Amino acid sequence: MADLSDITIEECVNKDAKEDFKFKMVIVGNSGVGKTNLVKRFIYDQFSSDTKATVGVEFLYKSFTINGKVFKVELWDTAGQERYKSMTSAYYKAARGCLVVYDLTNKTSFDDVDTWCKEVKEKAPKSICVLIIGNKCDLKDQRMVTSEQESEKAKILDAAVMETSALDKTNVKEAFYHILKEMYLRVKEDLEKTANAEG
Repeated sequence: MADLSDITIEECVNKDAKEDFKFKMVIVGNSGVGKTNLVKRFIYDQFSSDTKATVGVEFLYKSFTINGKVFKVELWDTAGQERYKSMTSAYYKAARGCLVVYDLTNKTSFDDVDTWCKEVKEKAPKSICVLIIGNKCDLKDQRMVTSEQESEKAKILDAAVMETSALDKTNVKEAFYHILKEMYLRVKEDLEKTANAEG
């Protein structure tokens, strides 16, 4: 795995700063795993216990300075219900990063990570960065997935895995920053390849 430690990332305070790059990140996973609350916790530092199921897709934006460059991140919060599945090819188009979210208290949502990752592989650009997120880690007594099972799945799917809680904020910022840094590295590599090819 690439070394992300020398990448600095912070929220862009200047709302009028012109972006150097745009990132598209999609958030997928079964309905009810907490995708919307994760995104809203990250963007607005808000949490709602009665969040309505997302219909289709919702778009949220936030800008960051990564190693001195301004990146505007477009987050696609997608619906997890089956009836919206036919729309998903468009979701993945030009996406640089994908969070595959499951609920630590729901074994089915964990098992379905395989299906979501398969879909990402089939429909997203080859260079997409994927991070698997086990959400609701605050509900320790209701946990249905062990850390051993998580590690095993991460190994099989060749993706990093992190546990979060949108409720108490555990690892929310860390998870998003992790994938933003990976996306940044991928963009940097692409630019260097292009420069070398032209040079």
